[in-house]
Amino acid sequence: MEQLFAVMFVLLTLWVTAWYLRRKGATSRVASRFVRRHVRLIDQVDKVRLTPQHSIYLLQVEGQKVLVVLHPTGVTVLGGDAKYYDLAKGAVGS
Repeated sequence: MEQLFAVMFVLLTLWVTAWYLRRKGATSRVASRFVRRHVRLIDQVDKVRLTPQHSIYLLQVEGQKVLVVLHPTGVTVLGGDAKYYDLAKGAVGS
């Protein structure tokens, strides 16, 4: 019976300590030291679904907005510098 009370006391002490640290915000500061910051190079800004096979994505790639069109024959990328990339055919044009 004494072992049960000892285990309950330890668990209660851990719970109270965690509650107190979370309330003071100490856990977020400690956790931020151990969590690796994930830097996203590509972010989806917007998406328009035209048909089940056709959709348009507006992406931000390293600070530059890029329009990507998905269609049944492949992917077409329209860059911010007005270059036209047709990935399905591998052709590049202006």
